[in-house]
Amino acid sequence: MLLYLVNFIVITTSILLFILPFFVWYWLGHREKLSLSSFNFYVENFFSSRQANWLIFAWAAGEAVVWFVIPEFLLLLIVFMRIRKKRLMLLYDVAGTVFGTIVALLMRLPEHAISSLPYIQDRMVSQTKTWYNEMGIMGLVNQPFSGVPYKVFTHLAWQYKYHLLAFLVVAVAVRIVRYLIAYGLFLSLYPRLHHVVRRNYVPLFFIAIFIFSILLLKTYNAYS
Repeated sequence: MLLYLVNFIVITTSILLFILPFFVWYWLGHREKLSLSSFNFYVENFFSSRQANWLIFAWAAGEAVVWFVIPEFLLLLIVFMRIRKKRLMLLYDVAGTVFGTIVALLMRLPEHAISSLPYIQDRMVSQTKTWYNEMGIMGLVNQPFSGVPYKVFTHLAWQYKYHLLAFLVVAVAVRIVRYLIAYGLFLSLYPRLHHVVRRNYVPLFFIAIFIFSILLLKTYNAYS
């Protein structure tokens, strides 16, 4: 239980620190409105802003390099908000994925260094190599539901000398399919849960982090 608690604290702190500069950037231009609206309404306005778009870009880019929280975590929160430009957010996410993937490929990170990244096990690296050896670039299709972080696939790809454009096309296609499945699931729950979620963003945010922490730790241990 202590391990789960420590894991929860580490992930919560990391997420808040990741979001903080973008929220401060937004707050500096909208602080006069904070006192005139509820916190939940303010959060929705933040996620409708260009600062939130860049947060999503950075989040997706970071996942391809070192970040350990999947983009669906943000998607879960955003789906239940009254945000009109949700498709624009997807474009920022795809752009972030492309940018982060290129950065990871150019880094040419040594194999021994990949296992030292947060929440990465040696068996995740060896399993990804097996998929690449057996399926080539299409080994990427195993990523979404395998529990192996995307950054393992990007950091190993340079060893196989895949064509950059081909790798990006497959990676983005896999990401979009995963999003469509997650988005469809969340959207089906929207009518029943929308009003409850909108009134309880803060407690549900921490509940979501706790659940994600348990799943992340279980996946990490499964590959130990």
